[in-house]
Amino acid sequence: MERGIKLERTDLKGKIQTVLGLVDPHNLGTTLPHEHLFVDGRNWFIEPDESDEKELAYQPVSIKNLSWVRSHRMSNLDNIQLASEEVAINEVIYFKKAGGNTIVNLTPNKCGRNPLGLVHVAQDTGINVIMGTAYYVEPSYKPEMNMDSRTEEDIADEFIRDITVGVSNRKVRAGIIGEIGCSWPLTNNERKVLHAASIAQQATGAAISVHPGPNEGAPLEIVKVLTNVGADLKHTIISHMSRTIASHNTRCKLAENGCYLEWDMFGNDGFYPPSEVTPVDVPNDAGRIRQIIQIIEEGYLSQILISHDVWNKAMLRCLGGGGYSHILTTVIPFMQQKGITEKQIHSLIIENPRRALSFT
Repeated sequence: MERGIKLERTDLKGKIQTVLGLVDPHNLGTTLPHEHLFVDGRNWFIEPDESDEKELAYQPVSIKNLSWVRSHRMSNLDNIQLASEEVAINEVIYFKKAGGNTIVNLTPNKCGRNPLGLVHVAQDTGINVIMGTAYYVEPSYKPEMNMDSRTEEDIADEFIRDITVGVSNRKVRAGIIGEIGCSWPLTNNERKVLHAASIAQQATGAAISVHPGPNEGAPLEIVKVLTNVGADLKHTIISHMSRTIASHNTRCKLAENGCYLEWDMFGNDGFYPPSEVTPVDVPNDAGRIRQIIQIIEEGYLSQILISHDVWNKAMLRCLGGGGYSHILTTVIPFMQQKGITEKQIHSLIIENPRRALSFT
């Protein structure tokens, strides 16, 4: 279909939308449903108080300062920006060589999403790239976004346009509504964006992916808000399980609503800097696998998604991180050692994301 021609829901139904166009769901293959190939996190920068650390804050990330950057990831300006197409392509090639096929880029609007860069990554690597459309948490809003005065219908129209017509001069189309950013407690504007996401989902059939606030009750509150405005919970992904919910019972309550539960911090060693408040002791990969095994045993295998949420330079392979290939090269063998079967792994990395990302 030509770029710039508006797609109808009937055009999208049963398909996956990548930045290069619609594809059959069976062509998706091994999929990472929550990553960031490009991101501009300068709005989240936290300048250190100490003078010696201030110097480190403005240095490019390198082997000389990497140890400090890993434990102060929001306090190095270079670390929180992924802008190089060359670096993105090289990092994605590691994923492809490990057997990967599809990456979902959930960088929100106005946060360095770079639609044309995503097209170039897809063209140069041969993998499927799916772009999101969303707004992140309220502290990331810029004055020119005028979020206080915008209506939920106006925001929904933007999401719908991104999906059905596209963005940039190439009219690159989004294939998912996300990641929708939520704080705790929810702000009025964030609630408005959730409502807009539901409107856009009902108009297009796209999945919604939500970043919950750092509180045990946040995911269930989000589900309640979405339910009240008619969202399809069976086509909704709640992210960041391992940094948000400590209780297995709460995860089960969330799963009972039909939504997808996403463990998307694989490769994170569990350390959270003091500046990033989280209500739980964030587990390492072994802890995440234990949580997933528990949910599988409860009968919710078909609602589990896994990813890395790579969003800063220290997480990249070129700087000693696990990059986008970590799940395939390291986590899956570990899962197998822990008794997760080949069939279950196939569900986690192929069947579940294929179902979640297909337009209804």
